[in-house]
Amino acid sequence: MGCPMNNRKPQETRISSARDTLLLLLKSLPMGCFFNIYSFGSTFEHIFPTSVEYNEKTMEEALKKVEKMEANLGGTEILWPLEHIYSQPCIPKQPRQLFVFTDGEVGNTKEVTGLVKKNAGSHRCFSFGIGEGASSALINGMAKEGGGHAQFITGTDRMQPKVMQSLRFALQPAVEDISVSWDLPKGVTATIVSPPITAIFQGQRSLIYAQLARQSSEATDGSVTVKYSLAGHPSQNQLHFNLKPAEDSGLTVHRLAARTVIRSLESEQRTHRGQQDEEVKKKVVELSVQSGVSSSFTAFIAVNKDGGKAVQGPLVRRNIPTPSFGRRLVVSLGKTLHPTTDGGQRARWRLCMAASLLSVFPRTAVATL
Repeated sequence: MGCPMNNRKPQETRISSARDTLLLLLKSLPMGCFFNIYSFGSTFEHIFPTSVEYNEKTMEEALKKVEKMEANLGGTEILWPLEHIYSQPCIPKQPRQLFVFTDGEVGNTKEVTGLVKKNAGSHRCFSFGIGEGASSALINGMAKEGGGHAQFITGTDRMQPKVMQSLRFALQPAVEDISVSWDLPKGVTATIVSPPITAIFQGQRSLIYAQLARQSSEATDGSVTVKYSLAGHPSQNQLHFNLKPAEDSGLTVHRLAARTVIRSLESEQRTHRGQQDEEVKKKVVELSVQSGVSSSFTAFIAVNKDGGKAVQGPLVRRNIPTPSFGRRLVVSLGKTLHPTTDGGQRARWRLCMAASLLSVFPRTAVATL
């Protein structure tokens, strides 16, 4: 974390950005919650033996220690501090919230996200990637499995709105237990191609893409039902739609769906490194070429034909080295949540359907939540 945030601001290091982010978060916590702060690298430390109540005294003590933090703990071993945090009993009526700040990547992303998922029933995880070298697989994976929200902070971003947004999400109930069911004519099937959504917070939008395939059916109408739970109260919304493709639908939605599938496969490839690499890579390349959407294994190449000369010579591969990293931060926070959504217990869902033909996605439906 002693490395610069980016090449444009070499004087701003990642540890200083992480420290500033944590200081802002500390000063914004609500009175009466319980908190603790862990710093981790090759080893880990925590400010208090156990979580303490947030008040003027504990806040001042934490602020003084955070201001002195340096990138002096070595590598990135996040699994050990997480195991220690999860081993601590939850405080009654104080749901546990984790805020994780890191600037790098780990070699055991699968184990880390698996541990977060295993404990998802007792906490939510909000992750922050500091600097341009933060691992998107780790940051997004922890937030996804922990039912939280991921943020990336680079040297060009304003820190305050992102921190306050995640804190606001942590202090409100989330839409959970989300499921999608289809009522379609005989011969029509729907396959959801986007990753499952585990939680949605007030003010967030999530997309669900589905591939509709029709063998033979004269019926033209169908419906999709979204069921979910908000603050323990089940709700559902239903949308009826026409299966007849619009004449001017174009391929935009299909390419967006392909992009979502590609990003999901790329994340899976980074998380499960090993025997599945080549198989996943093959799927990504095939889908990328067919849909015209670039990926981590493909790219668009521009050729200047004005010179009238043939392009010769092999492509050149350039490897960009990843710098070493130091101290990372985890904040453990407990706070009682209160429903604040419109109507008390009901979230508002907006669904729209798009139907046009493409060889990769014969018909694509997109639900905007």
